[in-house]
Amino acid sequence: MALEGLVVQIIPQKERDLIARMLLREGTMTSVYVFGGMGGGKNSKPRMFEPGNLMRIETRSSKSGHAGGDTLHTVSEHTLLWQSTQIRHHPQGFALACLYLEMVLKTALPHQAENTHASREHGGLFNVVSNGLFYLDQALAQKNLQWQSHLLLFMSKFLLHLGVLPDENECVFCGGDLTSEAMAPLVLEQGGFACSECAAQVETELGAPLPVRALLAQAIRTRFQDWNALPVTPVAVDTRLIQFWCYHFQVKLPEVTSYKMLF
Repeated sequence: MALEGLVVQIIPQKERDLIARMLLREGTMTSVYVFGGMGGGKNSKPRMFEPGNLMRIETRSSKSGHAGGDTLHTVSEHTLLWQSTQIRHHPQGFALACLYLEMVLKTALPHQAENTHASREHGGLFNVVSNGLFYLDQALAQKNLQWQSHLLLFMSKFLLHLGVLPDENECVFCGGDLTSEAMAPLVLEQGGFACSECAAQVETELGAPLPVRALLAQAIRTRFQDWNALPVTPVAVDTRLIQFWCYHFQVKLPEVTSYKMLF
């Protein structure tokens, strides 16, 4: 079986083998066992299965029941299709790429070969992650990285394709128009923004006012290739969006290891 996908995580096995968790083009996650995948040996082979690399693989067998919980394919052939030239050499760029991959690892559904509708349902998730990595690499090559804005752009597309992007136009409580309320607070528990009148009645602590709604509205209308058109994004805005994702996917923020590398 032929598959293409991004390497999200690698788990060393024995001396030179590895298990790679991969986000397939259809937007679901699978695991592959690669004999000799760690590289090295007599011929000093390089390791092709690095997180963020885009790979094409051929599998010859599979088995289920390993620690990852989904089907484990054994790789017979593999080809490197794309890899970053810049990310590993930049601390913040590397941390941001790790955050993208960790978030999708905690979110994507397992691959099911019999599900013929998966590409229509989840394919956008692969596009979000692959574009995020590609244009992050581009920004680093141009020595023009504003990682906060890249994360804002990624989060807007990520939440959209996960189906939880908050409505920027209507108050989540009263349905009122939010057009003139750039600082409308994002209420995690309700999954949307609140107008000033409703926000005053919310018992939950909403924190300091932030331009989350205005910046999210701009980001969702910005293509990945136009990343340099976004304004500088306050770190607190990115933090709020990640908290929103955590709440809706039952992820504990302290358990997101790569988050600590950036914030």
